[in-house]
Amino acid sequence: MRMRMICLLVILLLPGSLFAYDQSDFDRIVDFSFTLKQLNQLPTADIPAFLAADKLLVLNGTVANVRFIDSDEENFQVELELVAGEWEGLENVRSYRCTVLFRGSRFFPVFPRRAPKNPAQEFVSANDRILVTAKAIDKISGEGDEAIWLLEGLHVRRIR
Repeated sequence: MRMRMICLLVILLLPGSLFAYDQSDFDRIVDFSFTLKQLNQLPTADIPAFLAADKLLVLNGTVANVRFIDSDEENFQVELELVAGEWEGLENVRSYRCTVLFRGSRFFPVFPRRAPKNPAQEFVSANDRILVTAKAIDKISGEGDEAIWLLEGLHVRRIR
């Protein structure tokens, strides 16, 4: 009898613990709807509210450039230039870009100084398509007069 009561209690409590998070919890933390294009087209007047929302972004794009700021494993820092684009008509391509800063020793094995002959799935280098979870820091000056977003990279995964 006691065993049946324990089993019944487990059955009743288990589904609640399996579904403890719902979509509204996710939406409070992550803005999954933003693309690199939308980020670049965000009106200047909306930037303070966007930054105050303090949400995580999930973006995909191609690594155009990798710049090592500190190659030491303990203080490792690398900046990626993330680029995405779209066709405008049949002849022009419009590109959207941002800079993603990854800091910490946990990223040291992900970004090798020299690309290995047979790279592992977790390695990220120039020209790779990637998926990034990041937090917007601010808009910074880029090439010429263009301002680009600086993001703090939290997670990265190469897309095959």
